[in-house]
Amino acid sequence: MRLVAMFATKRTYSSTVWHESEVLIDRRSKFQGRCCILQSASDVPELLEGLVDGNKRIAKASHPLIYAWRTGEVIEEPFEKNGKKRSAAQQHPRARVRNVSQGSADGGEAGAGNVLLSLLERNQLVNVLIVVTRWYGGTPLGPARFRHISTVGVQSLRNGGLT
Repeated sequence: MRLVAMFATKRTYSSTVWHESEVLIDRRSKFQGRCCILQSASDVPELLEGLVDGNKRIAKASHPLIYAWRTGEVIEEPFEKNGKKRSAAQQHPRARVRNVSQGSADGGEAGAGNVLLSLLERNQLVNVLIVVTRWYGGTPLGPARFRHISTVGVQSLRNGGLT
């Protein structure tokens, strides 16, 4: 397994800024993750279409769109609750999320969409769309493919400053 820096970490497709991971290569299979900020769940199809139209390499992939998204309304709690002051360790405002909407798609790679969705849930991220593309290299990778999908997904979130 190796990481290859073939692209910039930030690209714009159809006026949307996508934060990209490096390309991860394992036994000739290639994986690359991308993420962007999402305004509403109804924007997902348009964003995916713009991504594929803006990058023909993605359209030619064996699994072009493995993705997950979450949207919600972020509400910050005030510093004081019920008239009680928080301790020094609790001085940062807390954020709650309500009206969460989420979804995922495997893109022909069974179970892969759920891997990305659980990644967003674990990091408590909302209003984000994460997409992983896989170019199959001819050799089955077994469960390692899920590690690679997660790895490039996390890297794209880091490149976007979301984790």
